[in-house]
Amino acid sequence: MARSQSHRSAHRKRRTRRAARLDIAGVVTGVLGVAAVAGLIVVVRTHGDHAATAPRTVAARTETQRGSGGLSRLKTGSQLDVSTPDGYSYSLAAVKAGTADRPLASTTARPAHGTTLGYIDYVITNTGNDAALLDFPADLFVRRSRVPASVLAENRCMPQPGAPSDMCTLPDHTDVVNTLGFAPPSSQDGDQYIPAGASYLVRVATDMPVDTSVSPDDMRLYVWNPRFAPGRRAVEVPLP
Repeated sequence: MARSQSHRSAHRKRRTRRAARLDIAGVVTGVLGVAAVAGLIVVVRTHGDHAATAPRTVAARTETQRGSGGLSRLKTGSQLDVSTPDGYSYSLAAVKAGTADRPLASTTARPAHGTTLGYIDYVITNTGNDAALLDFPADLFVRRSRVPASVLAENRCMPQPGAPSDMCTLPDHTDVVNTLGFAPPSSQDGDQYIPAGASYLVRVATDMPVDTSVSPDDMRLYVWNPRFAPGRRAVEVPLP
């Protein structure tokens, strides 16, 4: 089921046009990872019917040396590979699911008593030989029974073809939270690009509340947006 988004800047329109050509390429397995702090300008992708946000500084973490244990320490599920007709290719690997009242540095509104916000961390890797457009293909799905009745009544948690019928996706935001020792994104014509071979740890977090009874087993990560998934059928990025 499609979501409408308001694109209020030329930057967002360019990103949407470029990303519209993405499709799923396949599935492989792998292990990736994390580490320690610096500021970073990143593109923040929003999912939902609110206004798109401009790039901003987030509290991204980085290692002093690439490959010094960061990518090898973190346990992930199987990778999902995606690619584009113009040669960009990425892999996605889920790390963990959890809850927090402030899952992102950019989170400002505290959830109401008895509710919290859900998040999933995953690694995105540019598997191509050149810099690739930085985008965030995956969204967080949550079990409907763990979504407050008021949110369900507003039709804010949407089912998607290919995902289990008892799961739905809420409006969310995604931030880069760790550069894993790789160079930060570069800017070109208002877009952000991830270097060739680089892996970033990113976090997708719900904008709307979930019940405090939610557990990691109640959350899943899927690629479903037609920009990335052929036929708009959700494809899971499995948690470890």
